[in-house]
Amino acid sequence: MRSLPSAQPATKIGQVTWAWGEIEAGLAAGMKLKEVWEAARKDGIDTSYAQFRVYISRLRLRRQRSSIAPFPPPAVGNGASSHTDLPQPDPFSNLREHREKKKKDAGFEYDPFSINRNLID
Repeated sequence: MRSLPSAQPATKIGQVTWAWGEIEAGLAAGMKLKEVWEAARKDGIDTSYAQFRVYISRLRLRRQRSSIAPFPPPAVGNGASSHTDLPQPDPFSNLREHREKKKKDAGFEYDPFSINRNLID
């Protein structure tokens, strides 16, 4: 088991993941992705440039997802406030604002979602 990290994987994505530290260091040093790909090919990672770009994109996304905290950090203090005290987002606020603006404008307004079934005034 101890020799596994030093052995190069058989799959292409595995090889790119295995060399990710060196690839990332090259990109951070200012090398272009194509230059890094050419160096990787010389080191035995035989993949097309298009597929190499896909692998790099996937590894960046994976790293970005792992760095995002799944839950907000707990509140620090005496514990009197909780996350329920925070204002809850209103997903329909823009719809309400749009309807209020339409009411101010003169003219006919058709509301397909109206619950008012009395259509004749």
